[in-house]
Amino acid sequence: MSDKIRGVKFCLVAVDMDGTALKSDGQVSQKTIEALKEWMKDGGLVVPASGRTYGWIPEEILGLGVPYVISGNGASVIDTGTGEYMYESRIKLKEGIDLLSYLLTENGQCYFQQRDQFYEDGSRSEEMEKIHPYMASVGFSREGRRKDLLRFLTDKGEDIQKIGFMAFDEETEKRVLACGGRFPDFCILKTGRMCLEFNRKGTSKGKALKYLCRCLAMEPEQVMAIGDSENDMEMLAWAGMGVAMGNAGAAVKEAADFVTKTNDEEGVAWALGRILRGL
Repeated sequence: MSDKIRGVKFCLVAVDMDGTALKSDGQVSQKTIEALKEWMKDGGLVVPASGRTYGWIPEEILGLGVPYVISGNGASVIDTGTGEYMYESRIKLKEGIDLLSYLLTENGQCYFQQRDQFYEDGSRSEEMEKIHPYMASVGFSREGRRKDLLRFLTDKGEDIQKIGFMAFDEETEKRVLACGGRFPDFCILKTGRMCLEFNRKGTSKGKALKYLCRCLAMEPEQVMAIGDSENDMEMLAWAGMGVAMGNAGAAVKEAADFVTKTNDEEGVAWALGRILRGL
């Protein structure tokens, strides 16, 4: 790591949220907040890069004054000062309806994001909370419940940022993962235990980050990215310094230049501290 960062000024850090900036209890530690403040004090930009909606980025992070947010696994780049969508890669409505129609027949809970609003299948919420307690603990199922999710989507008549599916058993997860051939216009990401997300093919945090940096006249060598999941791999590979969390899977660590400590060990703060000190 020291050879790669010696003499390089990183101007921007893109930080994943769940499993990265957030601890296992879904909270952001004060140590992580202080490390991000120090980075910004040194002149660097902080850009949350998450599968979450813009409004679901923790207040402690947004409160730092971050200028941009990458949401929906790279489906959108938002200017937080104006609320403008600088970049979008959305699922076409008809394709979304076809996919959602299939997912609703499987053993799990479906949800989708549209214009950074979150909607879920309310008929499976209670069961989801038992099988996926982390999602429930961070408020995943407390807003946007709809009794008939497919009808709601059809009536709204708008394109979609992403569609998600939380399987209730491993066999279902395997079956849904194998459905890619039926839905060639989507990329499928495994974002957690029995958690799958579908974006428009070609959508990624890496592509969104690349677009943002082009707007800011920044080269990859000036960018650092930190993440833990499959949906972070492309941005870790593109950035001049890709940092995988200690709790990341083997493939994510392989895509990175450096592996930091886990999210419960203040891995983001530890990595930023080493960069600022040039270690």
